[in-house]
Amino acid sequence: MNIYLAGKTLVGLFYPLFKAVQVYDINNNVVVNAAQKFTDYAANLFSTMSSIEFVRYRDYIFFNKQRLRYEVDGYANLQFLNNLLKTQRIKSITLNRRLTQREVIDFACILKEDLALFHKEVSTRKFEHIAVEILKPDEEQDEFIEDRKALKQTYFKALKVTRNLMQNLWTGRQVDVKSSRRVIYGLVDSISHDEFGILALTTIKNFDEYTFNHSLNVSILSLALGQRIGLDRKNLARLGSAGLLHDIGKVEISKELINKIQKLSDTEWKTMKLHSNFGVREILKTRGLDETSMVAITVAYQHHWNYDGTGYPLREKADEPTLFSRIVRICDSYDAMTTARGYQPVPYLPHFALRVIWSNQNRLFDPILAKVFTQLLGIYPVGSCLELTTGEIGLVMRQNPSTIDLPMIKVIVDKNNNRIDGPIVDLASDTEMKIRRPTYPQIYGINAAAYFL
Repeated sequence: MNIYLAGKTLVGLFYPLFKAVQVYDINNNVVVNAAQKFTDYAANLFSTMSSIEFVRYRDYIFFNKQRLRYEVDGYANLQFLNNLLKTQRIKSITLNRRLTQREVIDFACILKEDLALFHKEVSTRKFEHIAVEILKPDEEQDEFIEDRKALKQTYFKALKVTRNLMQNLWTGRQVDVKSSRRVIYGLVDSISHDEFGILALTTIKNFDEYTFNHSLNVSILSLALGQRIGLDRKNLARLGSAGLLHDIGKVEISKELINKIQKLSDTEWKTMKLHSNFGVREILKTRGLDETSMVAITVAYQHHWNYDGTGYPLREKADEPTLFSRIVRICDSYDAMTTARGYQPVPYLPHFALRVIWSNQNRLFDPILAKVFTQLLGIYPVGSCLELTTGEIGLVMRQNPSTIDLPMIKVIVDKNNNRIDGPIVDLASDTEMKIRRPTYPQIYGINAAAYFL
C-alpha cells in the first residue's frame, strides 16, 4: 500500500466530517455518512497497518512517519489539518484498530471547541481507540533552535562540489558530473524532510563566489518548487542537476566580463547571452552523459526563454520551453534579483522580487508556476527583515504553509534599535505583533544568513 497516498486520502476524508459536525446534529445523515467513509477507509488501512498516526512537526504533517507534502492537489485539506492541530496544540493523533464511527464523531466534535475546553475534554473523556499527545510548553519553539548540522553539511558539501566542478571546467580539466548527482540526491532528501530548513540556507549570498552560490541556490529553489507540484524523486534529481548546471556556459566567458561593475556594452551583452549556447557545449564535454545530462542541456539552453516567446537564444515560434526550463527560469530570476552583485550593490527585497515575478506572469514566467512559487516562499520569504508595529525588527525564520502572509519570525532588534537575541514569534498566533513593512537588513547591520548558520 502507498503510505503517502493513504495519508493524503484519510486527511481528505476527515475534512468533510469536521465541517459537517460544525453545521449539523451528530445524528444527521451528512455527519453519519462522512464518519462512515472515514472509518471504512481506516479499517481498510488497518488490514496492513497496526495503527495510524498523524504527527505535526515543524509545520509539517507526517502520516506513519511519511511526510505529507503541500501539493496543488489536496492543499486545502492538509492546510486545514495543520491549522487544526496547531490551534489545539496537538503534537500527534494515533488511531488504533476497532476504531468506531461514534468515537470519530465525538472526537471531531471536541476538536471544534476552543483550546481550554478541548484540552479539558481530551483529558477527561476516554477515547478507547484514539490517543492524543499535546505539545509541552515551549516544545514547538525548541524545534526551531535544534541543531541544523545535517542541513548545513548538505548545503556546504553541495557548494564545494559545485565550486570544484566549475573550476575544473574553467581550467580545462576533465569533469565527471556523477559527483554532483550524489550531492543532488542529498538535497532531494533534505527538501523532502524539511523544505523550509534548506530554503533558509539560500539566504547565503557570497559576493566573491556568486556563480557557485547562485547555481546551488537555483538548484535548491527549483527542487522545492518541483516538489510542491508533485514531481517524483527521479525527476526531482534531474531538475536539481539541471538547476545546478544552468549557468555552466559562463565558464567560457571571461571572469572580468562576468564580474564587471559597469553597464555592459552592446557587444559585451551579446557575448554574455551566449552562455546559454556555451552551456550545451560544456555539458556535452562531461563524462557519463545520460538522460539527466540531456535534461540539463535543454535547461541550460532554454532557461532565458520567456513564457510569451521572447528571450534568448532566438527560437522558432513553435518551440516551447520544457517544464524544467520554466521552473529554472523563475528560480534563476528570483535568486539573481535578491543577490548583491557588482552592478546591483543593493539587491531587491525578497517580497519585491516575488512581486516582480507575480506581475510578469504570462509574459516572462509560467503563470501557474509563478503562483505556486509565491505560495511556496510566502509573501515574506525566509530571510526577510520586517519592521513590526511594536517598533521591533523581526527576521523571517520559517513560513506558515497555511498562512503565507504571517510567517514565524525571530525578534532581532528591540524598540531602541539595539541588537538582541529575541524570541521566536508565530505571527499567525500572536495578536499583538503585526507587520508594518519589509525593510533592508543592511540598515541594522544584519546578515540574515548568519541566523541560519
